[in-house]
Amino acid sequence: MKPYHVVWKGPIHNATGLGRASKAYARALKRQGVTIRIGASNHGRSPVSGKKVLIYHYLPSRIHMTKERSVYDPVILNTVWETSKTPKGWLANMNKFDAICVPSQHNKKALRNSGVTVPIFIAPHGVNTKEFHPNNKKLHVPNAAGKFTFVSVFGFQHRKNPEGLLRAYWEEFSSKDNVILVIKTNGYAAYENEKWIRQKISQYKKRLGIGKDTAPVVIIGRRLSESQLKGLYTLGDAFVLPTRGEGVGLPFLESLASGIPIIATGWGGQMDFLTTKNSFLIPYKLKNPSVSMNSQHAISRKFSNLFAQKGQQWAEPDLHSLRKIMRKAYEQPELCKQKGRQGRRDMTHLSWDRAGMRMKQAIEKVILAKKKGSG
Repeated sequence: MKPYHVVWKGPIHNATGLGRASKAYARALKRQGVTIRIGASNHGRSPVSGKKVLIYHYLPSRIHMTKERSVYDPVILNTVWETSKTPKGWLANMNKFDAICVPSQHNKKALRNSGVTVPIFIAPHGVNTKEFHPNNKKLHVPNAAGKFTFVSVFGFQHRKNPEGLLRAYWEEFSSKDNVILVIKTNGYAAYENEKWIRQKISQYKKRLGIGKDTAPVVIIGRRLSESQLKGLYTLGDAFVLPTRGEGVGLPFLESLASGIPIIATGWGGQMDFLTTKNSFLIPYKLKNPSVSMNSQHAISRKFSNLFAQKGQQWAEPDLHSLRKIMRKAYEQPELCKQKGRQGRRDMTHLSWDRAGMRMKQAIEKVILAKKKGSG
C-alpha cells in the first residue's frame, strides 16, 4: 500500500455522544499507524506524501462534494442512523461518496433500505474498559444509598422515549419499594435546562393523574465531568432505556463495561452487542415515528423533520413488558450482577482499537478499488 494520509472532518470537540465517538475514531486510526489530521488538509504545514483521504463525519447533506473532490481522493462518509431509513434528503449525496462507514448492522440495513448503492463497511464503536470499569467510585446522589438504583442516560428527545420510562416506573413502583430512578439528561437549546426538563416531567405526571405515592426520580440536567459520568454508571444496579431507535447506543457500551446490565428495547444498533446474557430485552412493534409523536404522551423534542418521514419506522417498546422487566430486575439483584459481569466480559472484546483497525481496512480497500477502477 502506497503512503496515504487521512483528513478527518467531524464534531470531535462536541461533548455529545457523536462528538465523543468522532474523537475516539480519529485517535483509534492514529494508533493504527495512520497519518491523520483533524479538520483540514496540510495547507501551511509540512507536506505529507501520498493520497489525501477525506473521512467526513457530519451530516451527508452538508458536504460540498465538488469542492472536497478537488482536494481529496477518495472521499468516505462516516455516519450513523437510528430508524429503518435515512432522511430522503441524504440519499443523493450519500451515493456520491466512494464508500460509507457505519457502526452497526442496523445501520448497514437502514442505508441499503434507503437506496444506498456505494460500498458500506462496518466500523463498530468501541469502549475503553480501562476507563469504564466496575471499580469506579460511585457518584453521590442524595437518598440513593441502600436503594436499588435504576440509571438512565439520554438526550431529552422523543426517540429516547423518556415518557415511556417514567410512566412504566411510576406505574410499577411506589414509595413502599426500596428503589430510585436516576436520569442524566440534557436539552437541545439554552432554555431546555434542568429546571425546564423537571417541569416537563412534573406536568406529564399530573396529566397522567398519577398520585404522589410513587418511587423517587432524580433528574440530573447539568453536564457531568468524565469521572462523575463513570460514577453514575457504577451507582446503578441496572441501566434502563426503552429507546425507540439507536445507531449504536454509547451509554449501553459504557454501562456494560462498568459491569451494569442493560434493560433496553430489542431493536437497533445495540443488538450487535446486547444479548439475553448481559441484558433484559424489551419486546416491541415497528411503527412510523409520527404515531407516538402525535400522541398525548410526547413530552420532549421530536426532530420530526428527520425521523417522521414517509416509510420510516422505529420500535415502540411494550410498556407492560418494561414494567415486568424492571420489577424482575428489582426483585433479583443477583441476576443483575450476573448479567453485569457477563456484560463486562463481553465489552473487553469491543475496543476502540478494533474500530480503528476496521476503519483502516475499509480505507485501504477503497483506495485499492479506485486504483483498479482507474487502471
